[in-house]
Amino acid sequence: MTNVTTELRIPAAQYIRMSTGHQRYSLESQTAAIAEFAEIRGFAVVETYTDAGRSGLSLKGRDGLKQLLSDVVTGQRIYSAILVLDVSRWGRFQDTDQSAHYEFLCREAGVAVEYCGEPFENDGSMVSAIVKNLKRVMAGEYSRELSEKVSRAQKQQARLGFKQGGQIPYGIRRLLVSKDGQPRFILGWGEQKGLSTDRVVFVPGPIDEIQTVRQIFRMFVGQNQSMSNIARELNDKDIPSTNGETWTLARVRTVLTSELMVGYYVYNRKTQRMKGPVKRNPPSLWIRTRVMEPIVGTRQFAKAQQQMARRAGYAFSKQDMIDRLERLLREKGKLSSAIIDYCQYTPCCRTYAEHFGGLRGAYATVGYECRCRVPKRRRNYSDDQLLDGIRRLHATFGYVTLALIEADPDLPTHQMFTERFGSMIRAYGLAGFPTTKREAISAAQKRAASRR
Repeated sequence: MTNVTTELRIPAAQYIRMSTGHQRYSLESQTAAIAEFAEIRGFAVVETYTDAGRSGLSLKGRDGLKQLLSDVVTGQRIYSAILVLDVSRWGRFQDTDQSAHYEFLCREAGVAVEYCGEPFENDGSMVSAIVKNLKRVMAGEYSRELSEKVSRAQKQQARLGFKQGGQIPYGIRRLLVSKDGQPRFILGWGEQKGLSTDRVVFVPGPIDEIQTVRQIFRMFVGQNQSMSNIARELNDKDIPSTNGETWTLARVRTVLTSELMVGYYVYNRKTQRMKGPVKRNPPSLWIRTRVMEPIVGTRQFAKAQQQMARRAGYAFSKQDMIDRLERLLREKGKLSSAIIDYCQYTPCCRTYAEHFGGLRGAYATVGYECRCRVPKRRRNYSDDQLLDGIRRLHATFGYVTLALIEADPDLPTHQMFTERFGSMIRAYGLAGFPTTKREAISAAQKRAASRR
């Protein structure tokens, strides 16, 4: 077929996507193949949409394809065709109708989708429709098979004691080892292995962290302290948590519940396949492997789990929970989520809320009328007052939750924060606290650097 002069070429956009660094589907190789197709077929590429390092399983995170669809649907475009290497680059959607839907949106807006590396013409014929749908099924099936292979490999590696992703608790470190098991070095926060043949194993952390872990178990099991009290005491003693962060109830809970503290790596508690929802697996499917010497005794760890179950309300009848709340009311003269969480003999406030349809329902069972706030419309809070309230709570507790905001008599309900700032996350950010994992890591690194 003869080449077409530049003046007669049809303006087109190209969409390129690469989920891994595989050379066959590199951005450069896709661009080269599309350019060759365009030269022969008479297209001129005037726009490029790129999704580098993005999976084709869903639209989530694929800003390039999202922008393409937006430009096509709204008419903000200067092209009349879209060039894609093949059906799999358009997507490996598990529902083939999803892939067809996005192509239909383009076609309905008068923009044709051309698959440059496929052996069929995307001309709307019956043969084209059958082959294209088959290709979509094959693209989805490839991802399903790959996911299954990866899952089997990860389970096997976990059985051998090699770490398979996820965060590690305080007091534990990651040791990089070669393929023949020779130790290399301890990985720092955020560091990853450089060679695919290397493996990562768990080892106990520094002696000061090990002592802190044992102290946490003594405080929780031996002294019957609440997790909130433990976090506050550790912060008062300026004992840093993971990567120099402050202690929170969640961080203390992670230490108390991680079986790495007794030397066992537990994997496959949850399953998430191909961008789908996270599902909890039954204990019979868990993989439990001994990977190191225990930091605390198994008997002490078992007592901590029993204590945790009691705090979660599993060991209490509803009447027992009411009796304990009445006792707390007599001792304190009032009730709040913070008072309940700091009490050593009651379940946490979340448990009361779940059993009684909210804290107010729990208060009503013991005859306590929660002090009503002045309606927010009657009090004029400035933005600075609201943000200062968040900072004050963080300075007091080491963290901020909706329950703490609701329990604070000097602050409005969290709905006002949402109405004023758009969301609680945005309010946290305006108050100066990190709202993403990257920001949290950066802030922790700055604090660690300032301590040096």
